[in-house]
Amino acid sequence: MRPPRVGYTPRMNQTLSGGRRRGARTVYLRAAAAVLLAATLAGCQSSGEPVTDSSQLLGTILRVSIYDNGYDTRLIQDVFDRVSQIEQQMSTSEKDYDDTELLEVNRAAGDHPVRVSADTFEVLQRAQYYSRITEGAFDVTIWPLVRLWAIGSGGTHVPPQEEIDDARAHVDYRQLQLDPDAQTVFLPDVGMGVDVGGIAKGYAADEAARILGDAGVESALLDFGGNILVMGTKPDGSPWRIGVQRPDAERSRYIGIVRTADKTVVTSGPYERFFVQDGVRYHHILDPATGFPARNGIQQVTIVAERSMDADALSTSTYVMGLERGFDLIESLDGVEAIFVTEDRDVYVTSGVPDFFELTDDDYTLAGSPSSASQ
Repeated sequence: MRPPRVGYTPRMNQTLSGGRRRGARTVYLRAAAAVLLAATLAGCQSSGEPVTDSSQLLGTILRVSIYDNGYDTRLIQDVFDRVSQIEQQMSTSEKDYDDTELLEVNRAAGDHPVRVSADTFEVLQRAQYYSRITEGAFDVTIWPLVRLWAIGSGGTHVPPQEEIDDARAHVDYRQLQLDPDAQTVFLPDVGMGVDVGGIAKGYAADEAARILGDAGVESALLDFGGNILVMGTKPDGSPWRIGVQRPDAERSRYIGIVRTADKTVVTSGPYERFFVQDGVRYHHILDPATGFPARNGIQQVTIVAERSMDADALSTSTYVMGLERGFDLIESLDGVEAIFVTEDRDVYVTSGVPDFFELTDDDYTLAGSPSSASQ
């Protein structure tokens, strides 16, 4: 049984995978730390109060607010039930689940293919796509490293180098075999494993928006632990105003405001899940090339896109890729924009960002192109 919804009595949910929850621990899909101020900023509140409900899922608090008239929390319950189903199909938390589709895939590595649901197959296909276009900066087979470090789920020490090297030897997205006809997944190497933590929360947000849209909702705000998705505009027709959190401060401070409609805004940074050893902070965004948390001068990356699944994967991968490579990737993609914040408090934005983003923190500076910064 999943954790209780905030303020509500939980209902049992039948899953396609038959996965069983162990106890009431918080489940982590190991999504990148996405920290945005979803709370309506000054001037954003519409007339009348929205229908709002919250639930603890995906290792975080989900909050859905419907601004149209004529709806109640029963529709939002449908959203949470759907997200719970996705979690129970795709979680790779062995502490929290006896069995899920992806745990079954990982346990069958080197032995046999596993048939999965259409949901899981779609997410794996998209994750494989981003693994390919990022040349492995986003690697859907990163599970051996995620499992070894266990940051955010009990890990408190740097693993021995030989264990990191061994885990890295089993990370290679090119070996993942997806059969669309049989809808099966196969990992040919014993010790391999898939992990969709960098993309599944975005998929869940997209599915939530689909459910609301199918019910006729035109104006809504979804905050999935900082992964923000807005439907339509505010009821008065103006764009939503979403604050991008200042990475070195508490959640109530932000560096700027994104004004948008019918978009998703997702941020990745190293400040949500981490541990400190010998004065060094080790965060959860792992670089498959080194086996260690990514370190490249980036403090956070915010992606603005049409689909939350894409924004989720791109915020993680561009953080790992670094400023120049990540910037060039985003500029090559249609319908995607990015805001990069460096440790020097410089802010680099892709070509479409000035149309909807306002930098409001004087401690940060809008910079030129990344290529000029490296010269």
